[in-house]
Amino acid sequence: MRKLNYVFLVMISILSISSAQQKFFVNLNDRADDLFKVTIVPSGLTSENKIFQFASTAPGTYQTMDIGRFVRSFKAFDESGSEIECKQIQTNQWEISEPAKTKKIVYTIAETWDTPVKTNNVYAMSGTSLESDHAVINGQAVFGYFHGKQKDAIEIKIDYPADWNIGTALHLNSEGFYRAKNYDEVVDSPIMLGKLTKTSTKIENTN
Repeated sequence: MRKLNYVFLVMISILSISSAQQKFFVNLNDRADDLFKVTIVPSGLTSENKIFQFASTAPGTYQTMDIGRFVRSFKAFDESGSEIECKQIQTNQWEISEPAKTKKIVYTIAETWDTPVKTNNVYAMSGTSLESDHAVINGQAVFGYFHGKQKDAIEIKIDYPADWNIGTALHLNSEGFYRAKNYDEVVDSPIMLGKLTKTSTKIENTN
């Protein structure tokens, strides 16, 4: 019986870990100052997850990107809406003083295409663009992750103009979120939005 109870507890633990997810909300209706406005609703944070990490590089680029250079504001809030102390401890890292109490994080991050930097220009195909008629999102240049949570599932909801279309390999669920199994899949799944045209081709005997 003890063995069965132990197996049951292990299974519950595994299910809890696998069901953990971090939700990101991106507001593209507000494109002022070429800034992406991002809100995170985190799940299951502990003291081990107090560091929020932005990308220092991206797969296949072999260059230093240091996306933290483009972050313009970063704030955390508790359930009552009171601000929780955060501080930037490295170029790409923010430390949250009370992660277990954190219910919301709000940050703004500049697009890379039109933002001048003194060194290490971001390779255009790995960067971001935010204009009146389109937006280009490479995951590593907009989103980050909590230390210890890189393997958590991620859901992304994007608000954008009604006359825009969106193209991405991420799956759209019934609640309007684009879902990725982890942060790495977000990085591997660029998103393009705007007044896009589209076409389709059907190959015989395929779905």
